[in-house]
Amino acid sequence: MKTVKRCIAVVLCAALLSGCSLISSGDDLLQTPRPSENFMLLQKQLEQIMGDTMTYVSPQGGEYRNTVTFEDIDGDSEKEAIAFLREGSGGKIYVYAFELEDGEYRPIGSIEAPGSALGSMSFLKIHEKDEGTGDKRKEKLIVLTWTLSGDLKQGMTVCAVQDGKLTEVLDATYTSYTMSDLDSDGSEELFTVTYDDAGRKTAQVYDYADNKMILLSQTDATQDVQTVANITQGKLDEDGHQAVFVDNKFENDNGMQTDIYVLDKTRLRNVALSANASTYRSVSLYYSQDIDGDGIIEVPQLQPMPGYENSDATQTLWMVDWYRYSMNGATQRMLTTYDSLSEGWTFRLPKEWRGAVTATTTSEAGVSQTTFMQPGQLNDPLLTIYVFTGEDREAAAGSGGLIALGSTVDTCFAAKLGHSDSSYQISEDEAVEAFSVVQGEWK
Repeated sequence: MKTVKRCIAVVLCAALLSGCSLISSGDDLLQTPRPSENFMLLQKQLEQIMGDTMTYVSPQGGEYRNTVTFEDIDGDSEKEAIAFLREGSGGKIYVYAFELEDGEYRPIGSIEAPGSALGSMSFLKIHEKDEGTGDKRKEKLIVLTWTLSGDLKQGMTVCAVQDGKLTEVLDATYTSYTMSDLDSDGSEELFTVTYDDAGRKTAQVYDYADNKMILLSQTDATQDVQTVANITQGKLDEDGHQAVFVDNKFENDNGMQTDIYVLDKTRLRNVALSANASTYRSVSLYYSQDIDGDGIIEVPQLQPMPGYENSDATQTLWMVDWYRYSMNGATQRMLTTYDSLSEGWTFRLPKEWRGAVTATTTSEAGVSQTTFMQPGQLNDPLLTIYVFTGEDREAAAGSGGLIALGSTVDTCFAAKLGHSDSSYQISEDEAVEAFSVVQGEWK
């Protein structure tokens, strides 16, 4: 059974309750809390700073959610310590950094948070030239986000360790951000989406050079949208150009539009504005993603199945075209899928089926079925996919000469080929190869 991951634009309303440790080094976030050797060395310094008035505070989101994190920031193979402290109950938040020297941690600086809550911490990976050897060494910038009272935008502070001191190199606002090596120079750039003073939505890219965080370029984003629903980065094309894909949710309808940003030399450009096909889709069911596993991001476009062009949107069965974009805005359709999101499966339509084959769905207790046929030929199906959920689902899926497609904890999938002499009829191997169970990545 093939299983694919699919980014589905559905909000999962659930509270994740878990234990929390005081220390982390990124990959040990979910391990059982225990005092590490580094933390024991650091504890005395923290106790002196905290006194009787300060308490620990932790980021609300992101990968690093603990109150103390150990990470090699300056590329010297020794882990610096970053601690988050709050002054009293509901007081100011401070970020302290410490460096390990001769077996002891010493403070190298602190910053005061501009916001009322610490949103997240992440690290921007850069390659800086070592003045001693001339070689480039891997360093990291600390990216901190904050909740700003009474503001739709969020605050962002970027810090570096320079000459043994914690130094703030950027203070900005944003609505969404990601990190990507857009110019393929080995160092990541910081990409943000925000609103300017006139309320216009813009995208920016920042680069770290000569110990400074500089605004390298900015450009307009799609206007008239309420929220950034998803942001991802990856390859744009086979030439390896990197891009940031921003899926925007419209305020007045259920539609979504994707902005595609590339760094053209040193100029940030929105490829979607010059594309020969719009990235808008009237139904916001899917995010941009690498749908075919080739390492290149595709953008979805929904089209009604034949016969559903004039149907109510809630009754329409959709096929999804997945497009690749190029630097000059040209598009190429890579594949087409039919998806049953509620049942957790996807079917890659043969190229010949697009526009020539439609589908119907029926459901009753414990079983549902999706039947593919040429329009008007309900009694001459090409393929039927069954989804069994009842107590006898395994027996039902294995009966009647059905083709097993796989199963999950509570669902069995099977198929039945038609007996049509149509040129659109597919084989058992083709049906099995085209079917996949979807693992939804809930956003």
